[in-house]
Amino acid sequence: MITYLGRRASHSILSVIGLLTLVFFLTRLTGDPSALYLPLDSTAEARAAFARLNGLDQPIHWQFLGYLRDLLQLDFGESLRQNRSAMQVALEAFPETLKLAVVAITLSTALAILVGSLAAARPGSIFDRVASLVSLAGASAPDFWVAIVGILVFAVGLGVLPTSGTGSWAHWIMPTFVLMLRPFGLLVQVVRGTMLSALASPYIKTARAKGLPRQKIIFGHALRNSLLPVVTVAGDLATSL
Repeated sequence: MITYLGRRASHSILSVIGLLTLVFFLTRLTGDPSALYLPLDSTAEARAAFARLNGLDQPIHWQFLGYLRDLLQLDFGESLRQNRSAMQVALEAFPETLKLAVVAITLSTALAILVGSLAAARPGSIFDRVASLVSLAGASAPDFWVAIVGILVFAVGLGVLPTSGTGSWAHWIMPTFVLMLRPFGLLVQVVRGTMLSALASPYIKTARAKGLPRQKIIFGHALRNSLLPVVTVAGDLATSL
């Protein structure tokens, strides 16, 4: 057990280091930060001063080592846009982010259970085929791409939804839909697969032989015994939102 825990811990540490390294170099590939945070007509001297102030004039390997050193000291630096602690900015947004994640995973799980159960109850039907197609599309579509398309269509093009903020229910529609799409698609497939296995079980055949109503068989017997893998997958998906 100790060996297993040690191996899992080492794998987790390597994953965290790899993720931090990826984040660092991806942010450097986006271009010159001074072009994003300084006016377009800023002088070369101003850009050089900006780079020197934020340590961007150092070689990339020294920047990376300083980045790791600060992380080990729990120093996450300052937001270049707001000129204050990056941790403070993140903590201020955390309650709304957590609320959005809870709403998204709750709605996607409930909707996926309903759709997946109905699809498994009629395998091969039009509803089953449409549900499978929609769920596969939702599970495959990148979240960031769906968000960009949503902003372009509903915020910029039609002007019916805001692009950001939390002032009213309209602010929740687009981010909730974007976060729901992938979990919904994956969970529909899980629910459908487990329900098909459950509906083919001997105890379901016995329930049918007793003349129990179809709805009670599906939602009262098969679904109840199929929820364990659904809850497990939903928990894993909730941590990734």
